[in-house]
Amino acid sequence: MPNFKLLKKIFLSILILPAGLLIFSLFQSFLNKPVIDKIENLNFNELKNESILIKEKDYLIEENNQAEFNYILIGIRFGNQDSSVIVKKGNKEFLVTLGDFLEGSFELVEVNQNDALFLKGQKMYRIERQKDK
Repeated sequence: MPNFKLLKKIFLSILILPAGLLIFSLFQSFLNKPVIDKIENLNFNELKNESILIKEKDYLIEENNQAEFNYILIGIRFGNQDSSVIVKKGNKEFLVTLGDFLEGSFELVEVNQNDALFLKGQKMYRIERQKDK
């Protein structure tokens, strides 16, 4: 019979130790409440990071008639993600996704329903999709 009392005390002490740690962590979490500030008069225009937006007025926009940029826009895949264009120069066709470079020098920075905007250094080149004949 004395062995059962000893086993009962050992078993209860093993169970009381984790229960005590859980109760301690519960009280600790009550003491560490997050500080919530009231946000009033929130202006979303102040939150915009305008440094990542490309402003066309900061760049020189060149049209399609430049000698170094003589590509023809033949296809557009326009969407919220992974927009791409198909351009043609001579008898070669190139598929360029948003953010990729065309022949290593012209970066595709914007795709709209009817045109695409490429960037090389400080110059921007806009090409429009040809109308179906």
